[in-house]
Amino acid sequence: MQTSLPFRSFAIGAATGLRSMTGPAAVAGSAGWGRVLPFLALGELIVDKLPQVPVRTIPPALAIRVIGGGLAGRSIAAAAGRNLVVGMLAGAAGAAGASYAGAAYRSYAARYMPAVVAALLEDGAAILLARVAAKRS
Repeated sequence: MQTSLPFRSFAIGAATGLRSMTGPAAVAGSAGWGRVLPFLALGELIVDKLPQVPVRTIPPALAIRVIGGGLAGRSIAAAAGRNLVVGMLAGAAGAAGASYAGAAYRSYAARYMPAVVAALLEDGAAILLARVAAKRS
């Protein structure tokens, strides 16, 4: 099944909105940062479970997610030889939306399940989105 560039860019941005390093790690090249980002993403999956981690929607954290989502979306577009601006805007929009949606989900889910279970389900959603987005069709 072939997915559209805006959808894939939005999805990689959404993965970044849920976990700031997951989207960039999924599209990273094999040299330089491409070797480091997967480890940063794994570290974030672990650290995210700690209670002292700041809320993702405070301006600095949100800015990092939106910028990361935009860059990841741009990478999806570049790999497809398509319009970089469309990829960047879709990725940034996905990151912004998923940042707020993820925060709302965690607040809601915390009433019905242990926080770590809610976080693990969110991890799974971020990884699934990143895999779908980064898959070349």
